[in-house]
Amino acid sequence: MSERPYPFEKNRYYYGKMLTSADFQAEQRYNEYKRMFLNQMVLGRGVLCGLGVRMLDERTLLIESGAAVDGAGREITVPGDTVKKLSAFEGYDSLAKQKAALYVRYREETAQPVCVVNRKAEQDEYEDNRIREKYEFFLADCQERQQSGPDEDFFVEALLSGGPDYAVSLRMPAVVSRGRRVRLSLLVEKLSDEESSLSLSGVLKLPAFLTAEGAQELHICEEDIVLECGAFRTYDHWLYASEVEFDSTTILWDVDASAITVDGSEAECEPDPELPLRLTDRTPEELIKWRVGQKSLEEKNHGNEEEAVRLAEISIADEAHDHVLREVREFGVKRYIPVPESEEICREYLSYYSEHAEYIRDMLPAAEKKEEEIPAREAEAPVIRGGTLEIPLDVKMKKGKICYSEEIIHGLGPGNVYVDVGICNVDDGAGSRNKSDTVVYGDTGLFEGKNRQGISAQTAVKVFEARGSFQVAARLTGEQNTIVLPLRWTAVRVPDGTDTDGEDGNMQIVPETPTVRLSQGEKHYFSVRFKNMLPCTLKYELMEDGGGEIGPDGIYTAPAKAGIYEIRISCADHRSVCTYVYAVVGGKE
Repeated sequence: MSERPYPFEKNRYYYGKMLTSADFQAEQRYNEYKRMFLNQMVLGRGVLCGLGVRMLDERTLLIESGAAVDGAGREITVPGDTVKKLSAFEGYDSLAKQKAALYVRYREETAQPVCVVNRKAEQDEYEDNRIREKYEFFLADCQERQQSGPDEDFFVEALLSGGPDYAVSLRMPAVVSRGRRVRLSLLVEKLSDEESSLSLSGVLKLPAFLTAEGAQELHICEEDIVLECGAFRTYDHWLYASEVEFDSTTILWDVDASAITVDGSEAECEPDPELPLRLTDRTPEELIKWRVGQKSLEEKNHGNEEEAVRLAEISIADEAHDHVLREVREFGVKRYIPVPESEEICREYLSYYSEHAEYIRDMLPAAEKKEEEIPAREAEAPVIRGGTLEIPLDVKMKKGKICYSEEIIHGLGPGNVYVDVGICNVDDGAGSRNKSDTVVYGDTGLFEGKNRQGISAQTAVKVFEARGSFQVAARLTGEQNTIVLPLRWTAVRVPDGTDTDGEDGNMQIVPETPTVRLSQGEKHYFSVRFKNMLPCTLKYELMEDGGGEIGPDGIYTAPAKAGIYEIRISCADHRSVCTYVYAVVGGKE
């Protein structure tokens, strides 16, 4: 549909008006266009239900029944399942690539011919009495990934490397709420069919953000990334947006301290990539409503220029000049339109998860956090880490009162770590880290009269070795003239003889119950404890055929035959770190 449905025009009825076919067509057009306009504005283009795509064999697709709304706002209804050979789809013969997109589009056809009673001289004797709404599927070459699109106002991207094998970029909201945690995404896309691996290391400069360790630099390291052509992988990093006074900032990629390699060779990198951002005091909820609502009518329709609805991406292999299906991918390709009918079940489902992703990360034990927060012992972790923190003070806090900080992740991982803190000297007494020019470690009372801030306090640090974190306690020893106690901390790993320079060394996995007695068909989970290492992915293997079944999650099902069966449990990343457990099958004592 090339014409716009607006401005809307409807019949004006009056006594004695002569109605012709043009008037009735205008009446239909008005109601259709109004409905299509609302579909465009409220729903957009996408699938309402069904329309799943499956491979039946290497040359045949099954498309399930369902409903969709196209870019013009027209409803597309597929009342039954469709089974079709790949070569029978429209557009198949014109495909130029080995990756295609499957679409469905709206179509009409006339039906039910009837005799024309009062016809014009040039008119046919028979006219079709109905217009039947239909649909059709077709194939088209996948479009190249665009850096901008309908969501370009909401997100900003910086391309780090553009191929030819891999594209690497950074992505964030274009406008960030101050005082909130925000996600920075590292996006990796495979562009070619060549088998290759990508490794990336780099430093991001964060003028207005803090990492989990309180630093204004984010170190990114991802190694041996292997993807198939067209596949994406996302690596998320959470940052805290500081409550700064300026309204715009830029995240910089330190080119000199960074490297991107493909199969060991340096990849093509963009010069001085950066993420320009704006900062606001609006909440994310207010911000998204405002930015969605401020779009003009032309901008709103910009994303609906393509009328057909994309259902899947299809990988096609050319085998001896005969195209066969290799893979069908729906996730990340098909857009589902949320409908009121599903809101209740969606709310109930989401209620089983934390409201914000950062809360989930805070609740995890330190050993389960991502590698950039707590580097594994076997990796090359920094020997020293540092940062700043603030302890809020009660108004008119009495001398001798003790206050505590939150638990802080120091970033050196579990083990023997020494942490010391000092009190920052601040001009305005409000805890602004930007104006600190001296730090007092130890007893601040020895510098009374020389410390412009005048905070007198004793500090102590409790280190949680197993969790890789610490907590600071402070006792006021003088008068209080600030509501925030600003501190600078330094963490140093103390060698204790357990580091093994990347070898397995003293790392162990110890079964909670090495031997269990089970009845035939009974299930049991073999849990383990990790010693001198972080928790990792485990592999479970039966040591003999007929010894039952064990899933990748470690749940063992005893066989029907009595006997003693051995199971090997090993670390996926360190196969030499392993243990053995035994199942005695044949009835419990």
